[in-house]
Amino acid sequence: MATITITVTVSNPGSGNKYYLNGVLQATYVATPGNTYKFDQADGSNSGHPLRLSITSDGSHNSGSAYTTGVTTSGTPGSAGAYTQIEVTATTVQALYYYCTAHSGMGGSFNTGSSATVQYQDREGFTVQNFSADQTSVGQIYYNSTSGNFQAVKNGGAPIGTWSSGGSLNTGRKDAAGFGEGYTAAIAAGGYSGGGATGAQVESYNGTSWSETTELSTQRAWSQSGAGTTAAGLVFGGQPLPPGSGQLSATEEWGGSSWTNGGNLNTARSMVGGAGTQTAALCYGGLTPPATADTEEYNGTAWTEVTNLPTANSTLASSRGSAQTNAFSAGGSPGSTAVNFYDGTNWTTGPSLNTSRESAAGAGTSSLGLVTGGSPAVANTEAFDGTSWTEVADLATGRKDMGTGGKSATNALVFGGNAHPTYYNNTEEWAAADFQVKTLTTS
Repeated sequence: MATITITVTVSNPGSGNKYYLNGVLQATYVATPGNTYKFDQADGSNSGHPLRLSITSDGSHNSGSAYTTGVTTSGTPGSAGAYTQIEVTATTVQALYYYCTAHSGMGGSFNTGSSATVQYQDREGFTVQNFSADQTSVGQIYYNSTSGNFQAVKNGGAPIGTWSSGGSLNTGRKDAAGFGEGYTAAIAAGGYSGGGATGAQVESYNGTSWSETTELSTQRAWSQSGAGTTAAGLVFGGQPLPPGSGQLSATEEWGGSSWTNGGNLNTARSMVGGAGTQTAALCYGGLTPPATADTEEYNGTAWTEVTNLPTANSTLASSRGSAQTNAFSAGGSPGSTAVNFYDGTNWTTGPSLNTSRESAAGAGTSSLGLVTGGSPAVANTEAFDGTSWTEVADLATGRKDMGTGGKSATNALVFGGNAHPTYYNNTEEWAAADFQVKTLTTS
């Protein structure tokens, strides 16, 4: 079969830099198994814009990662000989996306099959292995001798995972702010320990243990906020100590080793929802008091009021690890099953949780999410697959008011929390495979 060259250029149509494929803005490209597709980035406009493929729209900017099966890269974008190339085979994941590793929102779709449903005639002409049980590697096509069906393993579906114990916090606390890369790296900032001065204390997690690091400039308990990574994070809102001292509007930015002050929230509040990155964050709901529906977006400098939540809410589970444009809120006070999705402009109502809860922890996005724990001190965990919530593995220790360093619905971390009168220092790590097994059809 052929090697097909796709000429890639970069230009700004008025909404930021975008990829053009063969001169077409963010073109949706349809590939044929058996061919090799070469994204030629020799044009000088590609400088600083490395193109990669992912099973997730916008790749690493949307909690995804680079797809590497059959993919090779060469050279420096913007220079002669630079390209990213993929050999499309019968087992290449159908729905791929091209994206820029350095900048969000530049790419588009690269489809390797005829539809979202795998059709057998698209996959004929290759050897199919026989197995007596379903498989778990995305991209596999096989014959299940037990069910008598041809099966394909695709990305998607409720994350089916387990919780395992991680290193304990040095100081037990509840309602801490948190952010990070899931169970491999996280930050726990502030919180409340029942009488101690936990509000400014910060700890860093390396995947094994917590260590104390630079304290916050402003003591903050009952924040539950957080956005970004351990290299560039953000905390906002909360309450100063001692309890009953009002609400905070202060924002602090973490640069990997120290804190600097950011722009203040327009509405001071505690017990908020938080999502996004240090330069594109989202704060929603919270307690002013009373509970508020206010939503604000952060651009790295200032907060701007945007569309409110449908209902005033506080102590809600938020989508740590999501982008500013695909966040969710779940549960809230008083105990609720309500779920809402934010698309960067508006909030819409989503499918309800199975278990009513408030003060729960959350991770993931509006298309693949995770909610765990909450009040009353439950261990129950639910995963969202884009359609409905499914109960999955329980926490080892049921609790509410946990901090989270969740990166995604398949890689999350919860720490601390409370089940009166105990202030926990427990850490639990969530690891899950993201896949679904589909029965192949013929037509």
